[in-house]
Amino acid sequence: MVAKDLGIPVVDVDAFGQTELAEDPSLIFDVDLRSLDTVRRLKPLLANRGTGCRVFFIDPDVRVTGVHAQVLGADVTLPKAGTANDVQRAVRKHFGIPARSRTDVAKSIQNGMIALDQTFHSLNARTQLDTDSVMAAGAQIADAIRGAGADAWLAAVKGYHEGTFHHCMLVTGVSASFGARTGMARDDIIKLTTAGLLHDIGKAAVPVEILDKPGALTAGETAILREHPVFGADYLAAHSTIDASIQNAVRHHHEFLDGTGYPDGLRADQIDDLTRILTICDIYAALIERRSYKPANTPEQAIHVLEAMGAAGKVETSLVRALRGIMLPKLR
Repeated sequence: MVAKDLGIPVVDVDAFGQTELAEDPSLIFDVDLRSLDTVRRLKPLLANRGTGCRVFFIDPDVRVTGVHAQVLGADVTLPKAGTANDVQRAVRKHFGIPARSRTDVAKSIQNGMIALDQTFHSLNARTQLDTDSVMAAGAQIADAIRGAGADAWLAAVKGYHEGTFHHCMLVTGVSASFGARTGMARDDIIKLTTAGLLHDIGKAAVPVEILDKPGALTAGETAILREHPVFGADYLAAHSTIDASIQNAVRHHHEFLDGTGYPDGLRADQIDDLTRILTICDIYAALIERRSYKPANTPEQAIHVLEAMGAAGKVETSLVRALRGIMLPKLR
């Protein structure tokens, strides 16, 4: 009943495995914690983890269920009679989302996911994009992050296990935070936030077996995947009234200052500021994500990678320095 109320999929304990753990989403366990077999099955699977919140339902009258929940790495324990609202409150408290901002955060994430879903469907159907709705979602996310802060918003997003959508939302959050914390004008923040939301929509045209492939891609598969910025930008040009600067950022967010990026091999003076910012936000978000083929980097590690890329002439060092001050404020 709780799963239905939360709108999340249910996985039988015997079928639970690495697929569900691929990006370390927040997880809710309602299993028989009196059973040693259940504990033995889950313990090795849950041994390695990132930042997702793990909620366990326990029987308050059976002490061993609470003990076993802790053994399995529970962040939160709730009585079996707990409700969906109890779960949501516990997860928000775990991630430190302030009560005054959590409604705005939740609504902005929900509307961002809806905008992405509609955009992916529209691209596949080659129908007109509802540009006003997408821009409104971008504005709502920008305002929510300005009120709650990046940490609370990104923590909430990490509770979602949505593959490409999850990545798009992380990039959106990092981009909005960058714009707000560096003093950009609100209109420019909304453009940057919306560019983050739409930057990977071209992946809707990439075969799922390529997007979800757990191992290394072949040269042919890589060539197809590298077309996604073109797919996305061409769709926006033909089927939307999205600002040209956003379309440009969608097409060029994988370009590097030294000309080694794709799809057009642009060099420094050919890459505008919005795109340069989106590029480092995209890289940072990808680095802090846990994938089936790699663990998540810490924020410190992600910034170090970007600093190395700046030193190599691939991304703008001043922008990386600004992102460091936003994501690692105590280490400036």
